[in-house]
Amino acid sequence: MANRPGHARRFGAIHLAMGLIAAALLGGLVTYDVVKHRRGNVGIARNWDIQGPPCPAVTAEVWAAKHQVAPKTFDYDGDTLGRVAGHASCQDVMASGGKGLIHNQVCQFTSPAALKITTPKGDFYFLPGVGSPATVVIEHDLPRCVLASKFTLQGGDKS
Repeated sequence: MANRPGHARRFGAIHLAMGLIAAALLGGLVTYDVVKHRRGNVGIARNWDIQGPPCPAVTAEVWAAKHQVAPKTFDYDGDTLGRVAGHASCQDVMASGGKGLIHNQVCQFTSPAALKITTPKGDFYFLPGVGSPATVVIEHDLPRCVLASKFTLQGGDKS
């Protein structure tokens, strides 16, 4: 085909219109999915919003000097969580109280004694102590630990 005047413009306008229609449909589907699951996500976020004082955090040097180990390890969403003792229960929780578009990892521990959390941003060490429950929230690859948990072995959770 020879160069016909206007052929390139019509071809581009049609593709632009199709692209806009596809983007609108995709946006509508995403919005529908977010709204459809919002109530459940908010409920999950409320159940997994554990408040408490921060766990004592230590450096790698202090961890090594105390000869700490965390032999009970598991992988969760690409992060490694290790503890000395106790049990764990984890849940993906949508950010912003269940209304966000990304999720955070939340793990509750019955009595971990010591925690080593490895994310793409490095190793993080916490010493909740023997007999103390703990909850770890990993947001943007940064763990935060509090001395509280609803999770128990006598019924799942205390909520």
